[in-house]
Order: sequence, then C-alpha cells, then structure tokens
Amino acid sequence: MTQLVEFKETAYNSGLTHNEKAYITSLESSKICDITLSIFKQSIAYGIVLYGIKNLPSDEETNLLYVTMQTHYPYLTTGEMALAFQLNAVGSEWTRVECFGMMSVAFLSDVLKCYNEFKMKTNLAIDKKKAKIELPSNTTDEPVDWTETFNEDIRLWRENKRDFVLMLAPMKVRTFYDKKILRDEMWSDEEWKKWQFMAYKKTLDAQSMSAYKAKRLDKMSRQKFKDDYQCELSRLIYADIMDSHILQQKINDGL
Repeated sequence: MTQLVEFKETAYNSGLTHNEKAYITSLESSKICDITLSIFKQSIAYGIVLYGIKNLPSDEETNLLYVTMQTHYPYLTTGEMALAFQLNAVGSEWTRVECFGMMSVAFLSDVLKCYNEFKMKTNLAIDKKKAKIELPSNTTDEPVDWTETFNEDIRLWRENKRDFVLMLAPMKVRTFYDKKILRDEMWSDEEWKKWQFMAYKKTLDAQSMSAYKAKRLDKMSRQKFKDDYQCELSRLIYADIMDSHILQQKINDGL
C-alpha cells in the first residue's frame, strides 16, 4: 500500500531561467490559507535563518504574521514565501528590503509586495515562452538541481538547522517518490505505524483538535486535515533520511 499520496511533477519545456524554474517549483507547495500556525512557524524559519535574525518573534508577533498572511496573501504558497525571502536576500530581481534584525509584518509585507511584481513579470515571461513552442518537446528540464539541493539539506541538518530543512520536506519527499527513488518498502511496517501515529498526533496538536472531533469533520475540513497529516508524515520520513547515511547514499545514487 502506498503510504504517501501520489504526486505528479509538472513538466516544463526548456528555455526557462533559473529563477523561473524556482518559481514553478515553489507553486507545488501548500497555500498559506491551507496551513496551520505550526506549519507557518516552520515556513518563516527559513527567513529567520537566511537573514541571521537573532531576535526571534514572540508568540504574539508570530500570530500577527500568520493572521496577516492569511488575510492578505492566502493563495501564496509556502514555497513562494521561501523564494521571496531568497530573491530579496540576493537582490537580483529588486532592490533588497532590509529586515533590520527583525521578522516583522512591515518587512514581510514589503518583501511580498516586491515578490508579487516579480510573479506577474515571471508569469508573462513563461506564457510568452510557451506560445513560441510549435511542436511537442520530448525533453524537459528539471526545475532544480535535486542533487545539489539534497546535499545542501544534509549540510544544514548537520549544522542543526533542522526547521529550515523540514520546511520544504513534503515537496522533496513527493518528488523522490515520483522519481521512484523512494519506495514504501525501504521502511518496515513498524516504522510506518510509528510515523503514522506521530504524524496524526502532530496534526491534532497543531490544530488543537481532539481525535473525536477529527473523525467528525466535514468533507473540506477532512481533506485539509489529511493534507496537513501528509505533510507531517513527509517531514518524519525526511528527518529519518537526514539521520541515515545509507538512505542518503541511495537517494544520491538515484539522482
């Protein structure tokens, strides 16, 4: 039985720039309106690590950031938010917005305002490149260098930057499954049962929900709960990979 939902990676024709490929990949992540506060905290951890912010936001400040994103950027994905942080740090697409050592609403809003302009420009550029294609292409470009990305995660994991590594773990695990690099039989039934229990409990805790209430959710809420559960399960799998030299070697060999 397949433990993770099947994921089909979108294929794009050649001719895309690095940032265009990164943008396309970022769209595969969960939308802000669909994530819990717990997952949001993991998402902003990327920005905190990237900018070397020492003064971590308090629970009240994090809640305010979460509400702001849910209200003004609900359909942005967690991958897009990470990309916005990265592009702003590099300063290649717009003049860099300074954080002044704080992950504030003003900083986040200014970065995302710049990102939205980049997003509109990028969508137009991609559409133009699609329009020039007259015949189907038999070859596709990988949106990212997965070997480089995977080994960078290993390095960051060893540096104890685990929240950052786990932020985009669901997308990476789904991709490795899609590439047939990961298979359910790589882990024992006992390990799957343990992780499924842990993922279920983490999802309940993140939503402050009882098991009784979870069984009585409506169809839409049940699907959201399932998606959050799959994300938590993926993070547990990726954490196990990060702690296993054998699994890391198998993935690198597959890539």
